[in-house]
Amino acid sequence: MSLKTYHKKRNFSKTPEPKGRVQSSHKNLFIIQKHAASHLHYDFRLELEGVLKSWAVPKGPCLDPKVKRLAMQVEDHPVEYGSFEGIISEGEYGGGTVMLWDKGKWQPLDDPIEAYQKGHLRFELKAQKLTGRWDLIRSNRDGKAWFLVKFKDKAAKSLDDYDITQAKPNSVLTEQTLDEIKEHHTHPKDKKDLKKKTKPKKSIIAEGLATELAKHSAKSSLPESISPELATLVDEIPNGPEWLHELKFDGYRIVAFKNGNSIRLMSRNNKDWTENFPNVVAQLKKLPVKQAIFDGEIVVLDEHHKSNFQLLQNSVKANKETPFIYYLFDLLYVDQFDLRERPLLERKNTLATILAATNQQDLRFSDHIIDQGEEVLKQSCALALEGIVSKKVNAPYLEKRTEDWVKVKCIKRQEFVIGGYTLPKGARHYFGSLLVGFYDKNGQLHYCGNVGTGFTQASLKSVFTELEKNRTTKNPFISRPPDASKALWVNPVLVAEVEFTEWTNDERLRHPSFQGLRYDKEAHAVRKEVEKPIAKVTQTTSTKSKRTKKAKKEPAVLTHADKIIYPEDNITKEELFNYYEAISDSILPFIKDRLLTLVRCPENYAKCFYQKHLYAGSSPSLYTMPVEGKAEIEHYLYLKDRQGLLSLIQMGVLEIHPWGSRIDTLECPDLITIDLDPAPGLPWQEVVEAAFEIKKHLEGFKLTSFVKTTGGKGLHVVIPILPEYDWEEVKQFTEVFVQFLEKLKPDAYVSKMAKTKRKGKIFIDYLRNQRGATAISAYSTRARAHAPVATPLHWDELTDEFSDTFFTLRTLPKRLEALKADPWHDYHKIKQSLRLDALRS
Repeated sequence: MSLKTYHKKRNFSKTPEPKGRVQSSHKNLFIIQKHAASHLHYDFRLELEGVLKSWAVPKGPCLDPKVKRLAMQVEDHPVEYGSFEGIISEGEYGGGTVMLWDKGKWQPLDDPIEAYQKGHLRFELKAQKLTGRWDLIRSNRDGKAWFLVKFKDKAAKSLDDYDITQAKPNSVLTEQTLDEIKEHHTHPKDKKDLKKKTKPKKSIIAEGLATELAKHSAKSSLPESISPELATLVDEIPNGPEWLHELKFDGYRIVAFKNGNSIRLMSRNNKDWTENFPNVVAQLKKLPVKQAIFDGEIVVLDEHHKSNFQLLQNSVKANKETPFIYYLFDLLYVDQFDLRERPLLERKNTLATILAATNQQDLRFSDHIIDQGEEVLKQSCALALEGIVSKKVNAPYLEKRTEDWVKVKCIKRQEFVIGGYTLPKGARHYFGSLLVGFYDKNGQLHYCGNVGTGFTQASLKSVFTELEKNRTTKNPFISRPPDASKALWVNPVLVAEVEFTEWTNDERLRHPSFQGLRYDKEAHAVRKEVEKPIAKVTQTTSTKSKRTKKAKKEPAVLTHADKIIYPEDNITKEELFNYYEAISDSILPFIKDRLLTLVRCPENYAKCFYQKHLYAGSSPSLYTMPVEGKAEIEHYLYLKDRQGLLSLIQMGVLEIHPWGSRIDTLECPDLITIDLDPAPGLPWQEVVEAAFEIKKHLEGFKLTSFVKTTGGKGLHVVIPILPEYDWEEVKQFTEVFVQFLEKLKPDAYVSKMAKTKRKGKIFIDYLRNQRGATAISAYSTRARAHAPVATPLHWDELTDEFSDTFFTLRTLPKRLEALKADPWHDYHKIKQSLRLDALRS
């Protein structure tokens, strides 16, 4: 994906729009921006492959399944555009007022890249205005014309009864109308004018910390979203100077985004809670930084200055002007510097410096003590606090549950899912008790007890109101709870915080007490918290600071197994899968831990497209690596094992093209590929002679080479080398070597790509050896008739008969079984260096 068109159309010295770069948020962002340009329209955007795929919908979305809304595809936009609201100056591209009309997530129902290529995206929306299933369908008549259609489900409504663009016209960011946005935003003719008219608050980073941060931290744009790092429950406190210890708060986990005077407060389940805490928002605006991301917990303190969850919940519900306190314990980003890779203690020191530079009484630094964990826990429990969180001082920030952060509780307390309730008895009103449970890894809800204490009259009423909204006739638990005949059931969507003394042997809660409803946590994520032995945690080395996306491995899955991929031979997807399963040990050494470009052909080999980035929802056996491109950071995919290889086949991959370097030595290639591409009609014998001539000249430079077929009429001569030289040096070596061959036999060889110069000659492509270029992998199939395979050969197997070297998906496994020795047996053992000086002479 590229933002070249987006950048070309805009003058970023005059437009406030973000320049951005190709960079995934891994959140499947969905955006609609209401855009009053020359004509009012709605820009519909879906995050895919690191950009926002964009369509202009003139009439806006419609909830009526009978109505098709035209959606004209426009240029890709950067992910950062998803938070843009403001004025684009008149005379600039798209000049006018832009409103953030809706925002949330989209969940593709199919492989999104494949579906996009086919022209039919099916997806579900979970946003502030639009929900349910939708379809985007490309018109057959015009490749840029699509239709946005609402699927018939619970969220669908007749246009005669409800027009969502009229019913909900305002911004989800500010609640303002287009006119109000226009009134409150400046639109200077030039960004330089804006700087002259306004004097932004000085950033403490600019004054002192920038130099120090620049030594270690990567510069980047403000991330759109963050998944908070979560702690693992353990049975005892870890010891040693490598651990720091913080108090565990009884509040709402909040990640705060500051972008100038724009503040967003996001809950653990990624809900926008900005409006709930006005005093926190006001004080975050006053901090002496321009952009930042903070992690912390918002609490309400009781008369003993302890955080109290029920007080917090009551204050939020009542919309009281309560002095909410935001305890900050981490800093993830500040003024162009991404700090997530930096050690925790360094991040906290920078955070403390920022907070100390201003006196915002409701923003408080969550202090810590290094080592002495047992004493910290003892004092916390003596003060009836919830417990402590211990963190490794040198750990990076990882957006998942880790063992770099662990928690120990003074009292047993966790969230449970409400599945039903009993009727009240005696003087009790509303209900008697709540039936609660937890989900297992298979998504089944297990009953674990009735909670009948801990309620006030007010909480009984408010909880009952929520229960009534979710009534159902079906028991949501996997088994029938005791006295189920007296229970009334509810859909399992409500989460209750419950305090209890212990678990019984049959997994029941002893003496449970209700603490409040948790609106910041999703029911489906609630599991039984089991204390992990601290010995196992401390034996585990800290997670390495590689920001790769990885999830739990799953068995290889194959769908549409009977789909015919190679029609001439009736070769199915299942046969392709079986081929790669059989030759996985042969191909993996050539593709694992290398960046890949894939040729995907979901229908058959005649309909293909290239892919080199991951999309959200890809196999967890595939990984990404950020790579600096010419204009932006790109996230390339790679794999590590057989599981990753087989996941490619599920995606419909027919060709695998790896880089010439490994990910651990990315800027220094460890192989050279000399690609022999004969002109049409050139005899195979001449290609073979050229390969042997190249082998001979390479031996003159004391370089051992290997040969493979490409699955076509060409050959690759491959030279393994030590990763000692950078891409430019290796390309120069190859270019000079190829030019030497061209001068030697100008009638036989050509190094220029132009077809007019290639007639009757062999094109020798040295550009395979520049940064970012790829070549077909050994043992990879090709997207051509009869399923040919790029095949490593012994040099003495090269004959004048092309058929002797043409192997296919069906014939190669038999060849491998018959071979007495691997043709490239020594390939991975050879350690040889280029002789650049000898070549130049």
